[in-house]
Parts: sequence; C-alpha cells; structure tokens
Amino acid sequence: MEQMQDARRAVLVLSYNGKDVSADIAKSLLSFSYTDATGMLDDLEISLEDRERNWQGAWTPDAGDRIKAEIRTINWAGPGEIKSLPLGSFEVDSGNVSGPPDTVTIRAVSLPNNGTAKLEKRSKSWEKTALKTVAAEIAKRAGLTLLYETKDNPSYDRLQQTEQSDLSFLQDTANREGLAIKVSGSKLVLFDEFTYEQKATIATIKRGTDDVTGYQFDWSTTNAAYRSCTVSYTNAKSKKTVSVTFTPAGAPKTGPVLKVNEQADSQAAALRLARIRLREKNKEYGKGSLQLMGDIRMAAGLTVQVKGWGKYDGKYIIVSARHVVGSSGYTTDLEIRKVLGW
Repeated sequence: MEQMQDARRAVLVLSYNGKDVSADIAKSLLSFSYTDATGMLDDLEISLEDRERNWQGAWTPDAGDRIKAEIRTINWAGPGEIKSLPLGSFEVDSGNVSGPPDTVTIRAVSLPNNGTAKLEKRSKSWEKTALKTVAAEIAKRAGLTLLYETKDNPSYDRLQQTEQSDLSFLQDTANREGLAIKVSGSKLVLFDEFTYEQKATIATIKRGTDDVTGYQFDWSTTNAAYRSCTVSYTNAKSKKTVSVTFTPAGAPKTGPVLKVNEQADSQAAALRLARIRLREKNKEYGKGSLQLMGDIRMAAGLTVQVKGWGKYDGKYIIVSARHVVGSSGYTTDLEIRKVLGW
C-alpha cells in the first residue's frame, strides 16, 4: 500500500451536474483528453467501459449536462508533491455508445447555452462601433465573461454580420485585425498574439534530457517566410494607387515579398495592415509538435524554449495543448510555432 501511495500518478477529479463522480469514473475510465487551443473552444472527451450499462440507463448523458474537470498529479516530480490543473466547466454536446464490449464516449465544450454562439446564425448591423463593444455583446449573449487583452480597439463606421454565427463572425473580425480569440473557463478571450509572444518562457524543453517521447518540426518552400509585405490601396481623395511596405527589423535582405491589394484609410492604416498580413503568412512557417510526459504547466498562448534540435531551436508559442489520461498514464501533446518577434 505504501508503494502505491508513493507511485507517480495522475488522477481525474470530475463533477457531473454538480455531483462528484471521480470514483465512478476511475473504475471504468478508458481514456480522457482535454484540448486547449488558440482560435478554438476548449473541449474534453471521456471514454468509459460500460459493461454494467450504467451510462446507457439512468446515467445516460444529455446535451447541456455540465462537467467540471481537473487533472491532479501526485508524486509527479517527487515524493509528496501534489499539483492540479483546473480545466474549468464544460457543457456536453455529443456522445456515442459502441460495442461489444460496451463503451460510452462523452464529449463536451467550454461554451454554455447549448452552443448558441457557435451554431445559431444571425444577421446584424453595427453602426459607429468598436471591436470591444461587439465582443462584449457577443460574450454576454453567450453567457461568457469577456477578457479583452489587447490595447487595440479598432473602430468601424459599419460592421455587418450576415447569416453567420456569433463566434464565427467575431473570429473573422478579430483575425482581420491581427487578434486571436479563444473560449476557456467560461471566458471569451480576445488577445494580441504578439504580446503573448513577448512573455517569458514557462519551460525549456531539451532534447535527450526532458521527458520528450516524440517530436516533429516542419518546413516547406510553400510556407517560405516572406521578408516584407506591400499593401496597395486607392486614396479616397486623389483616387491614386498608394503602396506601403512593412519590413520587420532583422528581415533577410533577399526573399519573397507578400503583395496585398486591400483598402486602407491612410498610410498609417496600410502600414498596420501590412504588418498584420505578413504575420498571418509567416506564422505558417516554423511549426512543430512535441509529445511529452504529462505536464500541467502547458497551455495555449504560453511560450517555451526548445533546445537540442539545431536549426529548429528557439522560442515557440504553444498553439494547442492536449492533455490525455488513460491506460498509458498521463501525456501532453503540443502544437507549437516559432515566435516572430515583431
């Protein structure tokens, strides 16, 4: 018994519609996964062995059921250490039963109100408004708290939503402004990825010395990093075409130039637009993935330092973190990309 108590392990702490079901889940758990990703809803999936058909009778999941989850590590980094990763609250939105043997899968997302903000299409016009105002209205309608983590608050004479869900419309609008969104822990978060990229790294992942069980780093000439971006637009008064080029500090002297034809109100606005469009393209270059032993520190939007992979070394931002607890123990899978630095 003492040896079991001292063993490194990860356990799930789950409540279902307000009832602690951790013990019941532990008896039948096949796998549990939680995914935290920029630009997406947090989600979880629970797969259970159900020989006694408990989850097909009185316990059958229903859409809208609430799950609160936490991953707790015991003796993970040393004897007596107990740490936890609170995952927040989720709403059940789908599931299935299969067999034999009988297996039940429950899926849930971090979006209340039966996913209205994700599924219900609407049309609406905003006049003389700002992005934060629009985001606040959408967050309130979805039952979420808005966390607006950027100094930019673009304004619009007119903004049109046409037969589009609130989340899809907000994501499209934010992306055009170079901002990212995510829904996590009952919060709708809008943030500037550049600001997140500048934050201190939370860990250094070294090849051969850390708990790295797998890795992949990608490169492609299709995703070659552009050295600069030129935006061409028509001046409203002179009706002449104006071109503005943004070249980040430290850019190579040679290389492809991204060319964009898009309307802007001024040269300053065009320069800002050029930076945004260049970031959109260059984020596709310098991607990778890491498979680690479970690490509760890892979350989307945080940065890590990667060492030991030669040209692929550097500072990366976590695009998504997937935490899995199952028969193979506790693992964490990361999707990462190199920070741009500008």
